[in-house]
Parts: sequence; structure tokens; C-alpha cells
Amino acid sequence: MTLTALPAAPPQSIHLRDGELVLYRRSRSLLYQCRYRLADGSWTRQSTGKAALEHAIARACDIYDEARYRQRLGLAHRTHSVAQIAAVCCAALRQQIDAKGKKSALNDYVSIIERYFVPYFGDSQLETLSHTDVREFELWRDRQMTRKPKTSTLNNFTSAWSRVIATAVEQGYIS
Repeated sequence: MTLTALPAAPPQSIHLRDGELVLYRRSRSLLYQCRYRLADGSWTRQSTGKAALEHAIARACDIYDEARYRQRLGLAHRTHSVAQIAAVCCAALRQQIDAKGKKSALNDYVSIIERYFVPYFGDSQLETLSHTDVREFELWRDRQMTRKPKTSTLNNFTSAWSRVIATAVEQGYIS
């Protein structure tokens, strides 16, 4: 048997875009993953969702280009839905509730986020919401509550929304 008759092993990783983008496959996965360097020098990784090498390369380049473009615009390198941000926010609020050990307004915020914000906004991207979207949410909320909310209830909604926004800023999801 000659050396040329042996099958060639695929490379462990493929470096693209001057080493700023690395494509690789984990041993326990059929899909290719990519990692790329952000403008601040840190690395982030993401699945390409592709099993074929040529499709994975194209997808990894698209992911990298989109991340760089979003950074130039001052946006987070990856988009996050309101539901994803709300989950992080609720986890932080629950930690604060556990630390206090008593009922507080934080319980109301978690309830509002889970009962109203997540079902309505769900997969929407926070950075794409407009005044019209918020106004339509208020109308929907009033229908869900079957009555006009009192001022204290509206203040709780405002505080809960501010917590979601603050979480997005702290996590770097929006600037």
C-alpha cells in the first residue's frame, strides 16, 4: 500500500480571515463551530449549523462579517431576543430575592416580565423595538388585564422594563 492511497485526515481547524476566524469540528458533533476575534481582542464562538465543510466556511464568514458590521454600528456582536434577555434578568432578580429572603417588589417584576413581556415580545430583538411596538404592547396588556391598570401597576411595569434594559446594557447586548 502506498502513502498516496491512504485517506487524508481532515484538518483539526481551518484559519480564515488572517487568523481572525477559526473553523473547527468538535469530536462529539457533526456540525462545524467557529470562533472569531472581536474588536476588543476577545474571542467568541458560535455554531455554523452546517455539517458540510464548504457550507460551514461560507456560514462562518457570514457570521464573522455580521459581527464586525454590528460592532462598527455600536451594537452587540450577536443579537439577543427579549426572551433571552428576560431570562438573564429574571435569574438575577431571583438571586436578589433569595438574598433578601422576603417578599418584595422584585417578585412583582419577575411576574410582570414572565407574564407580559416574554409572551408579547418573545423573539423580538430589543434593539429593533419602536415606539409603536411599545404602544401596541400597552393596548395588549390592558386587554389581558381586562381593566385599566392603576398608577402603581404602571410604575411596576416601568420598573420591570427598566430592569430588562439595564440587564441588556450590563451584559453588552445593547449599548
